Amino acid sequence: MRILITTEFYLPFQCGVTTAVLNERKCLEAEGHEVRILTIYEGKVSKYKDGVYYIKSTIPQLYKDSYATLNFHDPLLKDIYEWHPDVVHSQCEFFTMAYAKKVVRKLHIPLVHTCHTDFSSYGVHFTKSDRLWQWATSTFVPKFMKAADFVICPTNKIYDLLKSYEVKNPMEIIPCGLDLSHLDGKLPDDERDELRASFGFSKSDVVLVSVCRLSEEKNVSETVEHFHALSKFRDDARLLIVGDGTERETLEKQVKDLDLEDIVRFAGNIAMDDVWKYYKCGDFFVSSSKSEIQGLTYIEALACGLPILCRQDPALDMSLIKGVNGFDFIDEDSFHESAIRLIDDKELRIQMGVAAKESVDKFSLPNFASNLESVFGQVIADNKYSASM
Repeated sequence: MRILITTEFYLPFQCGVTTAVLNERKCLEAEGHEVRILTIYEGKVSKYKDGVYYIKSTIPQLYKDSYATLNFHDPLLKDIYEWHPDVVHSQCEFFTMAYAKKVVRKLHIPLVHTCHTDFSSYGVHFTKSDRLWQWATSTFVPKFMKAADFVICPTNKIYDLLKSYEVKNPMEIIPCGLDLSHLDGKLPDDERDELRASFGFSKSDVVLVSVCRLSEEKNVSETVEHFHALSKFRDDARLLIVGDGTERETLEKQVKDLDLEDIVRFAGNIAMDDVWKYYKCGDFFVSSSKSEIQGLTYIEALACGLPILCRQDPALDMSLIKGVNGFDFIDEDSFHESAIRLIDDKELRIQMGVAAKESVDKFSLPNFASNLESVFGQVIADNKYSASM
């Protein structure tokens, strides 16, 4: 089977969608399928390299982690038509989905779409009016989705959101697969101690680690606020923030204003192959995000043997087993209650860490490949797309 994946989010940007695309390509190619990717990049000349069609950007970035274009008649499309994929799998609703639609219309092939976006939480980037944003998303999201023959929802949260928008497409909940094999490695004690020491943390400190893109919807400022209160009565607590983004400068100022610079440290953007070390130098994972879909970093943390402490959210249905592999919180008090339990009880952290590793088997790449093959095979066999072209 020949599969074209379209996405705005791709390397060198690191985010959940990038991870999902890379893992999809890896697991499908392992099953013998030919997979190519179409994305937009900063270059001024479009190119094809190593199975990736890079479409040149023609307008300023609308979002820091992706590029934008109005170049919808790029000559690279001819190469795609000649290759003739059997199915297109779009991963973003905007610029690259326009390419996906052009390809399926030209070749009379089906379009499968995965919705990664919690639209309700992204209005902060575009308007101050929540009412206007909710109207816009409920109006336009069903139109974006209309061209898709099948919609994949990574979680119940997305499925329920699209249903609330009255999206009529056939839909199924399929968790994104994760390549967790590189997270199985053991970080030697001396290397762990050295990494912690590089941030000024000692072996006896209890390190809360946050891994995410530093953007407003990830709500890292709330984590800093809760940690500030926690640090007043747990002087061995430390916070390591891993990632980069538009909010970094604001967060660094917040940390400075709260006089937390000695116990809250920023690791910056870490190469994907090395991120696991930063999970494992921590004692438990923390997140206040309000925009997660599947919570890929939650699952990565669990695979690294870390208990998780995350803001209550439907996305946690896929990963959290409350009281077994972690806790959730709804406010500062519930954050402190769970954080203190984890800080004070090393045996509890160890016990939850073991359960954490056991809880991620369902996200394996072979399971993901099997689910995708089933969906792609179904839409190709149904042949319903030809009536809508």
